[in-house]
Formats: sequence, C-alpha cells, structure tokens
Amino acid sequence: MTESIELQIISKILTSDDEVLVNDLCSFDESYYAVFQPQISFILNHRDKYGNIPDVFTFQAEFPTCRLVQVDESPEYLFNEIKRNKRLILLRQTFNKLRDLGSGDVDDAWEYLSNQCDESTKLLDSSPMDIIKQAKERSDKIIEYSKQARIPTGFDEIDKLMYGGLSTIEELLLLVARTNTGKSWVCTRMMEAAQRAGFPVAYYSPEMQSAYLATRFDTWRGHYQNSNLYRGQYNDLYVQYIKDLPNSSTSAFIIEDKDMPSGVSVRHLEPFIKKHGIKLLIIDGISYMEDDERSKSDYDKYQHICRALFKLSKKYGCAVVVSVQANRETKESKDEKGVPFPNIYNIEGSDHPARIATQVFSLRQIFDKHVLDIRLEKTRMANNENPVLSYSWDVNTGNMQYLPGGGDSDPVVTMPASTDIISTTNGPDNSDIDLSEDEDGVEF
Repeated sequence: MTESIELQIISKILTSDDEVLVNDLCSFDESYYAVFQPQISFILNHRDKYGNIPDVFTFQAEFPTCRLVQVDESPEYLFNEIKRNKRLILLRQTFNKLRDLGSGDVDDAWEYLSNQCDESTKLLDSSPMDIIKQAKERSDKIIEYSKQARIPTGFDEIDKLMYGGLSTIEELLLLVARTNTGKSWVCTRMMEAAQRAGFPVAYYSPEMQSAYLATRFDTWRGHYQNSNLYRGQYNDLYVQYIKDLPNSSTSAFIIEDKDMPSGVSVRHLEPFIKKHGIKLLIIDGISYMEDDERSKSDYDKYQHICRALFKLSKKYGCAVVVSVQANRETKESKDEKGVPFPNIYNIEGSDHPARIATQVFSLRQIFDKHVLDIRLEKTRMANNENPVLSYSWDVNTGNMQYLPGGGDSDPVVTMPASTDIISTTNGPDNSDIDLSEDEDGVEF
C-alpha cells in the first residue's frame, strides 16, 4: 500500500490543474511518506522556494527512475489512504523502537508506545467533544466565542436580531427574494458595512461586472447618485473620494466568472478566502455556482454547495451570505395585508439551503411607497416570531431610514449634503435598475 498511495499522490500533485486539490495534497508533509520521502521533500521545498510545484520535466530530471502514474481516484480516497499510510508508518516505527529497547527500558517503551498511539489517534476522522467530561472546555469556548467581533450588516435592526451582526464562528445567511427586489443592493450594503468596519470581503457577482457593481458600494458609502455613477458622470468630490479610497487597509474583492475560468465553486474559492483572510463571503446567486460533486439536480447541487459553504465558514471564521431566488409561487404567499412575501418554501430549485442556514431573511419591496421589507424567516440563535423590518429607501442615493411602524408609515428620507454633489442635468434622476416589477411584469 505504501508505495502505491505515495506514488499516486505525487503523480496527482504534479499533473493536476486543480489548485485547491494540489494545496490540500501538499498539506501532508514528509512524515506521511516512507518510500517516496525524497520525492515529496523535493516538491515541497520547490514550492516553498518558488511559490509553485515543479513541472514534470524538472521533477523527472531530478528523479529519472520515478515513473508517474495516471490517477483517477477521488480526493476523498487519496486523503483517507495517505492518512492510513501515516498510521502504517507509525506502526512500523513503534515495532522497530520496541524491538531495540532492552528489558531495562520498560518505562521508556510504554511512554513511547503511548505517544505513538496518541499520534495515530489524531489521524482518525472522528474526535467528538464529550460535553460531560469536557464541560469546562465547552463552557470556556462559549465565552471565547462571545468575545469575537461580529460583522455589521449595514442594518442596525438586523444586527440586533443577531446579537450584534454576522458571526465569525459559523454563519450561513440566506436572502430570499423575487427578481428585481434589490438583493444585490442589500448584498452591497453588507459589503460596504463590513469593509468599513475592517472585515475583508469577497463578493461573487455572476451577473454584473465589477466596476458597475462597485458603484453601488460608492452609493451606499457616500450617497452619490448611482444613475450618474453608472454613466461615468463624476464631479470633483467623487473623484477625490476615488483617490482616497485606496488608503483603506481593508480590501473588498468582487469576483466574476472570468476570474475563475474553471468555474466558481467552493473548492476554487477556498484558496482565495485563505490567502486574503476573507471574513465575509457574499454569493449573489447560488444557481451560478459549480458543484464540486457535479450533481445533476438542482436539489442536490444546492444542498452540496451550501454544506460546503457552511464548512468553509467554520474552517476560516468567515461569515457567508447567499442570495437565492424565490419562485413564482411567491405570488400565493401573501401576508395579512394580502401582499406577497416569499418564505423558505419559495426558494427556487430546493428549500434545502434553508435547512442548513443559520439565518434566513426574505425581502420584498412595496414600490408605490418606496419601502423595503425584510422578514426574519429562520434563526438558530433566538426566539423567532418572524419580525418584519421596514425601511424607506431611495435606491438612487443609498438613503435608507428604518420605519418603526412598518410599511404603513409615511417614508421619510433625510438627504445629507453629499447626495446632491453630482449633477443630474444630463439625465433623469432615477436608478440604474428598475425595481418596480418582477420578471412577470407584475408588481408585488
């Protein structure tokens, strides 16, 4: 087994185009190898020195008798077998060590055996917490978690519902809404608030180009009229804002499909999250993502992607926000006012993401009143009575005001001085998108 799995992994590292898989395989250091330890040491040293693994020619120039093999096994198989290989190596080391120890080394032998058993146990996949024996440890963890900074969403009332904002311990938040309701605007609001608070953000935008989407960030940040930004009509104050923005130490990235030619998937996003220390990942449309498990049905696809995103959140302390489309049946999901409001059963393709999510919020707009309603559909953290938070919203200037009385209140928007700093003489003062109708041309 030793020779087979070691050669398989080395071959996979040298011939795979999957950067994430290569990084994962390279995380098993030389101690996992016996027969091919010089070969893996050469690969890892080359990677540390030059930033990439050697090509096949360079490797075989160093090891001309080592013949690479074609590997069709799954990553899960390779990971399990290389860990099993390490346990075999530990077993052989243990036998050799005990054989060499004399009768006067009984204590040393038992201590060595105990340490080797501990090392082998660490390689087992299952190590659940015993909440009885580890009561102090688990209670201390809660205190530790409670001290972690939370990520603001840009909506103070939502932050209060979530005890201060998005969690950096584990968080998968869903936004459910019909087409043209303003999901992307809400997502960019979250991006702007997180970046302003010092949390690096990555935003996957499958539909809008980065430069256009970034104007919404600017509208939220400085209340610049988006209809003018979208057309490149700037004045001196906005130009100065653009010059000053790079002085911020916190980054906000917008990822397009072209940035990941092999497809935007959780596996392909992971190295980026790790490299840039991303603390908020926004997926503006789960249907555009690739499933690393290559499922054929939407139900399985969404389930696999959301599970992988949740694991990613826990692994890197990165909150994940995912926007999902509500289906046409939303028109029948009316509230007590007789106005359609999507719920978790209206998620297009599958409601499974809602089962995995830590929080679910649904969105709708009452267009004739310029009101955005946000309803809490699910939360793991608190008593949920499905509160509805209503905001008056001028989408073109990014001015938003909470309406304590709900959507029945008259919207009042206070316009700060910065909202009129861009001339509107070259066109009407309206948004770059029309949020008045859904895809069927029916207001709701």
